[in-house]
Amino acid sequence: MPSFSAELVARQPLSPRVDSLVLEAAEPFPRQAGQYVRLTLSEGSSHAFSVAAPFDQRAPGRFEIAVARGTTAGPVLDLQLGDRVEVTGPSGALVWKAEAPALLVATGTGISPLRAILLEQLAHSSSLPLTLLFGCRDASEELWGVELRRLQAEHPRFRYLPTHSQPSGPADRVGRVQAYLPEQARLLGPSLRVYLCGHTPMVNDCTALLLDRGVPAEHIHGESY
Repeated sequence: MPSFSAELVARQPLSPRVDSLVLEAAEPFPRQAGQYVRLTLSEGSSHAFSVAAPFDQRAPGRFEIAVARGTTAGPVLDLQLGDRVEVTGPSGALVWKAEAPALLVATGTGISPLRAILLEQLAHSSSLPLTLLFGCRDASEELWGVELRRLQAEHPRFRYLPTHSQPSGPADRVGRVQAYLPEQARLLGPSLRVYLCGHTPMVNDCTALLLDRGVPAEHIHGESY
């Protein structure tokens, strides 16, 4: 598996608990949208992150990750601009599988690989519907929420459906993503593909719900943490 050095070149908050970190390798870093990398810090700790954007020929060594506070990956947030890390990857099979209506379901930073898939697919000319069902605590935790609403306005085939587990104000959907999954799967039809990423209980629950609805197991693609 490839291993290389990358420099932290930018960072910004995505929410009160999550930062976006942009790293750049000296050489091109080709990958499939949805894959992940493993970062090893100078003190020896190693942390896996899904890459949050597809490969871009205009910046072939650049990649973005989302890092949450209060997790075992906390030391990554201590990095300063200009610091370097060792990177191994890409790895992972949560990638676009077939030209079909798609339901993307994420919680927390699990939205990262699905954002990469979404950006890649919306760059292609297609009429196939794409729906993103994203579960988070409240509106302040909608990672890339402004961008996702803009993409929904620009692309009639894309629907962004955030659901808040602990809403701090008015919300269209309240509770867990599992409550809204069956209806969205029904709307996309029997040929849909489903891409899941988030905490293991969510991925397991959604997989069971989809199987109960008759979605073939080979049409369900999940990755959990």
